[in-house]
Amino acid sequence: MKKASLQAVIASEENRCLLLFLGEGPKDLNNLMVSLGTTREQLLSVIRSLEESYLITGNGGIYRLTCMGELIAWKLKPLFSLEELINTANGYWLNRKLDFIPPFLLKELHKVNSGTVIQPSSSDLYDYNKEAHEASMSSKSFSMAAAGLHPVFPDLFSDMIDSGVNLSLIFDPYLLDKMKKDNPDELQKLLNEKQVSLHLYSQQMPFLSFKVNDLCIVLKLLDRNNVYDHKQLICYGSDAVGWGKELFEHYRRQSVQIADL
Repeated sequence: MKKASLQAVIASEENRCLLLFLGEGPKDLNNLMVSLGTTREQLLSVIRSLEESYLITGNGGIYRLTCMGELIAWKLKPLFSLEELINTANGYWLNRKLDFIPPFLLKELHKVNSGTVIQPSSSDLYDYNKEAHEASMSSKSFSMAAAGLHPVFPDLFSDMIDSGVNLSLIFDPYLLDKMKKDNPDELQKLLNEKQVSLHLYSQQMPFLSFKVNDLCIVLKLLDRNNVYDHKQLICYGSDAVGWGKELFEHYRRQSVQIADL
């Protein structure tokens, strides 16, 4: 009988799941059955398929990846994570404009976990995100790139400054001009604060805002029609925070620091 191609083998979800699970280390048959939620007969069928492709090997009832299996699992992990990312968070990512993400970070989007979509009701539409603000208050740093701010931003920034948080802010030209016109005193206060670093991005930002503190990132992105639909995505975890800080640094490097008005 002709052996299945490697492409056909890894196209099977059951095979991929077993490869990824064994990527965490060798496992016995009972452990695999419980963790993968399958029967002994089904599991043995999957094991046989992967053994025939020289991706796993078994000895004394313990199964482990071969060198080639480790390579395949290493390549599959980000793809599997990305597939999970796309299919969770209520499909948030599928309808977002993502061209603001540089290619090197777009390839790392799987590091951002599925997160929680916040869809405020009509009565809460103009409330600020209290969960994210509390996380920022307990952080050492808060970074934000924004084309728009919540109306109570002076109070929110003041809360963080009083709590000893260091703020790094990037505004686009339209937001900065609006603040100069509507909130000149608040803008000057930000410039006077030693804990605040304020930068200007020279182009219009293709999103409403993204924020990152030590605990989470919060994304307010435009949909494919360049409309902000009031949905927010909040993601916790070191991978998500690390990704968010890299994204912020990408925009900071393309910005100039504002010293005075």
